[in-house]
Amino acid sequence: MMNQSMHYDMILRNGRVLDPSRGIDRVMDVAIQDGRIAALEPAIPASGTAEYDAAGKYVSPGLIDLHGHWYEGSCFGIDPDICLNHGVTTAVDAGTTGFINFPEFRRTAIANSRTGVLAFVHIGCLGLPTTIVGELENLRYARPAETATVIAEHRDVALGVKLREGLMTADHGVAAFDLALEACRESRTPLMLHISKGSPTREILPRLGPGDIVTHCFQGRGDGIFDPESGRLLDEVRSAREQGVIFDVGHGSGSFSWDAARRAFEYAFYPDTISTDLHRFSVGRFAIDMPTTISKFLHLGMSLPDAILKSTWAPAQAIGRPELGTLDPGTVADILVFEIESGEFDLEDTHLRVEKAERRLRPTRVIKAGRSFIPGRYPARLRRLYPCDEDVLRQVERTK
Repeated sequence: MMNQSMHYDMILRNGRVLDPSRGIDRVMDVAIQDGRIAALEPAIPASGTAEYDAAGKYVSPGLIDLHGHWYEGSCFGIDPDICLNHGVTTAVDAGTTGFINFPEFRRTAIANSRTGVLAFVHIGCLGLPTTIVGELENLRYARPAETATVIAEHRDVALGVKLREGLMTADHGVAAFDLALEACRESRTPLMLHISKGSPTREILPRLGPGDIVTHCFQGRGDGIFDPESGRLLDEVRSAREQGVIFDVGHGSGSFSWDAARRAFEYAFYPDTISTDLHRFSVGRFAIDMPTTISKFLHLGMSLPDAILKSTWAPAQAIGRPELGTLDPGTVADILVFEIESGEFDLEDTHLRVEKAERRLRPTRVIKAGRSFIPGRYPARLRRLYPCDEDVLRQVERTK
């Protein structure tokens, strides 16, 4: 029996705790002390300096967005603290920087963000500086040794290597892949592989290994997870999953199709992780965030516990951070309190197809390391759009 005199910094009371890491789905109290989960009990007989009644709401681990772009020195990057509006307590940067600018990214953004930020380092030396030219149209920009060195020097926040395959690698996609794998071998870290139209997907998937991540799995624009002639799920995709390769959503402004997701579901092929690919273009025209992306998978028939699993514990495992994505006592107090709203909600894919959903996830409180935030109150700053940026958005609409 817990001592009646116990006192905590904060107690969340009466919420329906949904923690897939521990198989919990029931009404419980959550106590926080010194920025960590102190207790998780059906009824905590103690007091808190701050007490929050979560009756009628869900309480889950803070969301982990496995794919976003958080370096504002890139045309793609946005302020990572926008995540606090969305229930995201850990944001993973998907290769916005390379070995040249990663140290500055750490100094200016990672070190100063209230959101926890981790990152993959792009095999291209400058990461994703611009949309005007593909970052690996010239393979001389790919530097395995330097990439591995920077990852080793920043091992506490650098997770692995990023490569975008498609038009940005011109006609040497396999060679770019070879260089990315070389950096992975030298750094002993996984690869996050972006597949898009122009990617040599069938050729490179068999060369991935356990823990590697394929992102944009439901992009539906070609050279993805389906055979272009039969429409069937590629054998290489099935084999990759059997080998332990992780398949991630990476919604973005051009990488999610209702049709592709439904077709994959028909083959019982579901994403391992749900992520936004939030960047300057997807936060504008498409207004993508984690609650919206999760709501799309609820609309597709995924259960709420499974959707929360793929947005918390599963990405924590994918990046090798088992201390995240859980409400296990002793771990950091990263928490999301949310509601499931009923109604009629327009949800759009990146092919500009709108579907009516009957429910959506709405965050009501976010707690990061014990500090409480109200979603929607963080003033997100976004850089201005130039004519070349508008060209990107028009291109998406032309290729719907």
